Amino acid sequence: MNAIHIKAAIHHNGDNQTVIAPVSTPDLIEVRLLAERLHVEGQEYRGMAWGWPAYYDPELREEAAEFQILDEQGEYRTEIRPFWSPASFTIGESGVWFYSLLWELGRDKPPVEFLDDQALATSFTSKPIQR
Repeated sequence: MNAIHIKAAIHHNGDNQTVIAPVSTPDLIEVRLLAERLHVEGQEYRGMAWGWPAYYDPELREEAAEFQILDEQGEYRTEIRPFWSPASFTIGESGVWFYSLLWELGRDKPPVEFLDDQALATSFTSKPIQR
């Protein structure tokens, strides 16, 4: 496994402090290969990959799905219509490092990719330890 060792800026809620913590992120080429393999297999996956939570949900198609729709009187009525949810793969933790692939253009089309790595510190300064 190729991993990139970097640091993430983690914000504390109450004290406006930022903590820099070391994290390891996988090479995105390897992540894509895992996602593509899961996509070809078409089986749901829930687990860990490279130390991060990872999920794959296959495409879901239903010709006649039931939906509860709120009408003008505030009452719910049932509608039956087709339903489609694209296949998706996600890995990581939102706010630290997160990567997703969504096959929103169709099962046999390339997925749309999203990478949230804004919390990763590209450079930082540290203060020497006071004795």
